[in-house]
Amino acid sequence: MEKGRVLLLSAGTLFVLAVVSILSLEAQGVGEAQANAAARADVVQIDTMKSLGALELPPVTFLHDKHTAALAKAGKDCKACHLEKDGQLVIKFKREKDTTKAEAKAVYHQNCIGCHTDMTKKGEKTGPLDGDCRSCHDAKSQIVSARQPAGFTNALHFRHSEAKAIPSGLKGENGEVAKDNCDRCHHEFNKDTKKTFYAKGKEESCRVCHLEKPTKDTRSMSEASHAACVNCHRSLVLKGVKETGPVECAGCHSKAGQEKIALDNKAAMAKVPDDTRLIRRNQPDLTLMSVEKPVADAKPQAMSPAVFNHKLHEKSVESCRTCHHKGLQACNKCHTVAGSKEGGYVRLEQAMHQATAQQSCIGCHNQKKAEPKCAGCHDMIKARKTPPADECKKCHIQGKLNVPAEQGQMPAYWNMKPEEKTAAASALLKDRAEKADIFNVDDIPEKVSIKGMANEYEGAEMPHRKIILKLVENLKDSKMSGVFHADPGTLCQACHHHGQPGAKKPPRCENCHGKPFDASTSGRPGLKAAYHGQCMSCHKSMGLKKPLNTDCVGCHKEKKK
Repeated sequence: MEKGRVLLLSAGTLFVLAVVSILSLEAQGVGEAQANAAARADVVQIDTMKSLGALELPPVTFLHDKHTAALAKAGKDCKACHLEKDGQLVIKFKREKDTTKAEAKAVYHQNCIGCHTDMTKKGEKTGPLDGDCRSCHDAKSQIVSARQPAGFTNALHFRHSEAKAIPSGLKGENGEVAKDNCDRCHHEFNKDTKKTFYAKGKEESCRVCHLEKPTKDTRSMSEASHAACVNCHRSLVLKGVKETGPVECAGCHSKAGQEKIALDNKAAMAKVPDDTRLIRRNQPDLTLMSVEKPVADAKPQAMSPAVFNHKLHEKSVESCRTCHHKGLQACNKCHTVAGSKEGGYVRLEQAMHQATAQQSCIGCHNQKKAEPKCAGCHDMIKARKTPPADECKKCHIQGKLNVPAEQGQMPAYWNMKPEEKTAAASALLKDRAEKADIFNVDDIPEKVSIKGMANEYEGAEMPHRKIILKLVENLKDSKMSGVFHADPGTLCQACHHHGQPGAKKPPRCENCHGKPFDASTSGRPGLKAAYHGQCMSCHKSMGLKKPLNTDCVGCHKEKKK
């Protein structure tokens, strides 16, 4: 009996050791993978079967580029894992579509483990084998995804539309290949034939149809973009084209990959003439942004249309989605005067003027004002709920337009044809300034000495004229800044915030800021605090390194004791 107990205890010990060994080996495999890839741009979570039912084990953390490199080393390519249909790779792994949970599970296990098994037989280093479940299905994977979201900017769109290596698939009446290659990417879906077709002049944003998740008739945005982009790039590589787009995850989704694309975009844009349209979609260069026809019995609209330079904005923003949402139709199609379901009940006035909305005019301008070269002034200017009327007229340019008015309403701008709006916008823009202006340089004091409060330190001598000229230099390439800084006194307003616009000699700071601080005017800092708050805040906002906003002796010399 005692002997049996010993044998049973020994068997139990061996079993525990075996389990621990297996788990240790799996953990070792996971640890090795994690050590080799702590943070990567090619991390793909394989959780496909989640849509077919509850997962039995945690999702698999898959390193796509690592596998691509291993296949290339073995003389294989994408077709080792992806099927090919009509000359195009299918994005899904070893199948065209999902069927049942059991079939999807079998596809992964048979092919992944099968490939690893074959490599093991050849004595090659490979991934987990049959039984090493937790080496793939690891709920606590330490591999961090460093994947950056990739976008298709206007510059990148232009590079594709002008690329000679991407010819159109259409032919003109003379039998020659069409000049525009828009058909290579843009298409519409025919629900009857279940096929896509190209509709010239109706090109839309991909996201109009391809949403975040797939639908019955359309793939998700992720699936559609990877299928189109990677297949196109791969086809160019196979043709021997030297410079093509990325075919690996890191090429688009890593920080280094995106920096390279940005540099290539910048180099390409530097060669583009100023009058070039980046997006050819039959939209006018200039137009009037106006309301749609008001509903019956609605109050007349008091504000005149805003003049919009579409061509100029096209090069000033990252992509069309900076202003537009999913589609590219005019703002007032969804954002009506009263608000509509299509526009999320956001009224047109709100859509254009919401200060915190990235896609509104004012919201976008506020983002520009937050850039270091502008923030020095604008961070100190309090936002006003109701801007002065003169500010409104910078966009809503006043001018006589020969537009008949309907009874009880404002002029019927909605009856104007696109070419009429373009002509009207062009006429109204003739008198609008496009360059920031300042007073005559000789009228700007070269230096300003601040000595009235010298105590521990000597007074400060500010290079006043140098600062003004530097601010003007910061604005020289921005036509938007030119429009809003056309008055010579505008640049003075950030510091001399109670001065009269256009006045060459603003009031002195001590006229309002007492020395010392006056408790009866609690909302107004004392003179010392006013000086330091103004100067130090500006240096901080603009990211100035010399002098730092905390470097006292950078502005003041210490007094000799």
